[in-house]
Amino acid sequence: MKKLLLSLIFISFAFGQVLHIQSYVGAKDGVRVADFEKAMIQHNKAHTGLGAVNTFSIVNGPNAGKYVRVAAAQWPTPLDMVDDVFDAMSNHDPVPYDKWGSMIEQVGGTEFWTLRPDLSRNMPTVDGANVNNQGPPNFITVYYYGVQQGGTANTESVFGKFNELAKQSDSTRPWIAMTKTLGGNVSVYSYSTPHMTMSEMLGPHQLEFQETLQKMYEEDPDLDSKVRGGWNWIWSETWRFRPELSTTVD
Repeated sequence: MKKLLLSLIFISFAFGQVLHIQSYVGAKDGVRVADFEKAMIQHNKAHTGLGAVNTFSIVNGPNAGKYVRVAAAQWPTPLDMVDDVFDAMSNHDPVPYDKWGSMIEQVGGTEFWTLRPDLSRNMPTVDGANVNNQGPPNFITVYYYGVQQGGTANTESVFGKFNELAKQSDSTRPWIAMTKTLGGNVSVYSYSTPHMTMSEMLGPHQLEFQETLQKMYEEDPDLDSKVRGGWNWIWSETWRFRPELSTTVD
């Protein structure tokens, strides 16, 4: 376990110039969604400048029905901005008639994820980047991989090879890889991709994934054992962008 933690800390320093900052929130029992979102809009008056936030509602997976709030002053957030952004998001001035704080159920607090350009492809430069010239994405789907003790090397090997082969295709779909650095279980990798419709994740994406996976099996007959020795759980969730519940830097 100590070696795994040291490995993750090393990764954080090696790639730690840019981070993704997020937190999950939900409505307390008995609070209506309409009232919760109305109160969020009022509360968001405090979230300008470095405290700007993008809000997504989660439409599937274990967190369905909750919301995720992402630091948006600059995405990804440079390491030398993290303290200022975190302070602006969590210690802002009070807003008149703000009832949102009494309605929310915080889920796990603030999470800090380190971006991994070496495992990413077609990576956008800003949150909500143009998706294949169609405009800002309506959705982001995230896959989470829980790395087992001693499984970091196998996980890095499998993800690195998958990314290498996927780059050989003509796909322009962005894929952003991250490792969790702070906040709960840090033995987690994530892959996320923005998209305009749900159907494109069920059709073209699955075909692209299967084709790349087939190439991996052709090149590495030991792939199954590496996967079994890498992570011991995987799940996904889809975020729907909510511009009316988000703010801007200005």
